[in-house]
Amino acid sequence: MLVKSLIALGCLVLIMCLFGGIGLYRAKSENSRIIDTRVLAEDPITIDLSPDAYADLPAPVRRYFDYTFNGQTSITLRGIEWSQDGNFMLPVVGEFQADGRQVSHPNWPVYMFTGWFWRYGLPLIESRDAFFVDEHDMRAKLLGWMKVMHTDYQSAEQVNSLYSYLVLRYYGQAPLMPWALLPNDFVAWEENDENSSRLRITHGDLEGSYLVTFGSDGEIVSMDGDRLLMEGNEMMQREVGLKSDYREIGGFMMPTRLEYR
Repeated sequence: MLVKSLIALGCLVLIMCLFGGIGLYRAKSENSRIIDTRVLAEDPITIDLSPDAYADLPAPVRRYFDYTFNGQTSITLRGIEWSQDGNFMLPVVGEFQADGRQVSHPNWPVYMFTGWFWRYGLPLIESRDAFFVDEHDMRAKLLGWMKVMHTDYQSAEQVNSLYSYLVLRYYGQAPLMPWALLPNDFVAWEENDENSSRLRITHGDLEGSYLVTFGSDGEIVSMDGDRLLMEGNEMMQREVGLKSDYREIGGFMMPTRLEYR
């Protein structure tokens, strides 16, 4: 009887592992397809980084580009990717360890984060947070099958505020891809004082700004944002991002420590 019970238990565990493995594989395949078709540029983009590209900007911004471009005069790419890890506190289940990756378009506020929330040594929850300027898809699934969270806003006011924050989020991470901060259809720089400038974001109904403060070498040290609707809740909040520990990465000077308040 004991042997039969152990065999039955083993079969049940095997079925659950197979079920979860298939679900996580499906989710990973779907995420990879979305990244390739909706996040990355269709073809490699070459971006001009020469001083002429930012000659008309406020003096602190010109110093920043001189510093961060570090002598680079152009870059060609379809996107940029980095890995992340950390801890999350979720209601009911408590603390989860998490790791993931973010892939961003080179110079357009389109990006996707995919993550794995670990508990008991298993990747129990697979999550996706994708933004495409006019669409947001944030959801989490248990073992890639059962949806346990999905962000859905109804009113135009909520959507505009949330999407404005998500655009700001892209540019708040842009010191990791500094060419994205060059003037474009979303980005404009305004004078403030000798150590700071206003980064203004406007595109249709989307709008927001950062007060960007620069350090003695020209590096960005803080980005103080507007009060907007943050994702995952319905509270209007203001975000301050601190950038520090700059190092040369791939020929560019970039922060290796980002803190958010």
